[in-house]
Formats: sequence, C-alpha cells, structure tokens
Amino acid sequence: MILDHPIRRSLLIAAVYLLAAVTLDALRQRHVVSAETVERLMGMLMGTVAIVCANAIPKRLVPLARLRCAPAREQRLRRFCGWAMVLGGLGYTLAFALAPIEIAATLAICLLAPAVAVVGGVMLRCAWMRGRARRGGA
Repeated sequence: MILDHPIRRSLLIAAVYLLAAVTLDALRQRHVVSAETVERLMGMLMGTVAIVCANAIPKRLVPLARLRCAPAREQRLRRFCGWAMVLGGLGYTLAFALAPIEIAATLAICLLAPAVAVVGGVMLRCAWMRGRARRGGA
C-alpha cells in the first residue's frame, strides 16, 4: 500500500495540507469564506497533523537488536511521548477552534510548546544515558 512507506506518507500529508491551503485561499478570494475562517481551519488542520503523527509514535516498533534498554521501558517512553504530543496537538487544535482569533496562534503555540519540550527532554535524557553507557558509566 502507498502509505506503508514513511516518506510516501509524509509526502501525502504535505500534499493534502498544501491542497487545503490553496483551496481555502481560493475560497477566501471569492469571498465564500472569511480570512478568519481560513486561519482557523489551517490551524486546526496543523493541530490534527500533530495529533496523527504523535499517535503513531508508540505504534512504531523498533527491532530488538537496535534497542539500548529494556523493550518495556522503550515502549513506555514512546507511549509517554506520544501522549504528551497528542495532548499538545489537541490543545493546539482547540485553541484555533475556540479561542478568539487575535490570541489563537499564541495560545496554540503555548499549549503545544510544553509537549515538545517534554519530548525533547526525554530524547536528550536517552541520548545522555546511551553516551554514558558507551563510556562505561553506570
């Protein structure tokens, strides 16, 4: 299937996003929808993409030979990161859906940024632990 390959799936998501942007811009120019509606829908679409990608994090299995720690621990970290990003993406989507448009973008970023920071922190901690294990540390 075409969506089995990650690059093809990513290109399809990008194509859908660009098609939505072009379509909504054409509708805005014809005064079918307002600029505010376009901004809200594009923000909601971006949040939905974040949710879908985050939902895939714990479902991607890594071959056991590549794991540096216990498989259960690895999966637990993937689930935690996935949930953090799903909740951040949900906050991003809801900010564009419900907040006044003047503050929607700022609020959306403020809701997604902590999730990104948490996942980044987990990744840095894992990298630090792997480097320490290679050097022979405990």
